[in-house]
Amino acid sequence: MSFMKPDAEDVTNPRFRPWAKIASPAANYSQTHWDLKKRELAQPLGEKYWLDKGHTPIPSETFKPNTKIWLEIGAGTGGFFLELAKNHPDTQLIAIERCKIRSGRMIQKFVKSQLPNIQGFRGNAIPALITGIPSESLERIYILYPCPWPKNAHRKNRWYLHTVMPHMIRILKPGGLIIWASDQEFYIREATFVSESKYPLKTLYSGVISPNSWNALESFPQGRSSFESKFFSRQQPCYELISQKI
Repeated sequence: MSFMKPDAEDVTNPRFRPWAKIASPAANYSQTHWDLKKRELAQPLGEKYWLDKGHTPIPSETFKPNTKIWLEIGAGTGGFFLELAKNHPDTQLIAIERCKIRSGRMIQKFVKSQLPNIQGFRGNAIPALITGIPSESLERIYILYPCPWPKNAHRKNRWYLHTVMPHMIRILKPGGLIIWASDQEFYIREATFVSESKYPLKTLYSGVISPNSWNALESFPQGRSSFESKFFSRQQPCYELISQKI
């Protein structure tokens, strides 16, 4: 389904389904703040739920002091981070993928590469972010093309409205980056709105995706992931947000 640019007037127009037309963050200001308030009230229960589930066992020795560490959430088969590991030997890269098949291929690639600075794990990233990563230990978090959860009933599952978002800020070093990408413009606009209004995050870039000094896109003209490659091949617009912890 083709994406249509959302406008503020669409908020009260019942003819448009959420996937095709979603209000801009400015028009949706009250709803977004209510979502955040509900999340704050539900934070203890949400964290307990994930604590009870346990986290992906990332070895504690991975998080050494004075080490540059980058994390990719939903890494797929790991091709993007594998190339970054080759180009950044002084950086420790950690990739997490929930799907059994994709994570199996990812881990196999990493083992075959014999690169000492990359690790892959199968599991849900949420409990790992909440309980498995020390505070102020990461320099970058990549979230590339997550499910946008477009229906209003599912808004709480969007990463920036989720219980886990405060922990993503907690585990970032001062000056650290969160690099988002999506084929849905509303997702990036809303993530920008929440990041700036709720968290100690500074927007370095928000808009149509293009090569820059943070996203490494110049080394991946065909796309950094299978989703991105598919969107690029269709000449479908994609969007990104690069936020910095201040």
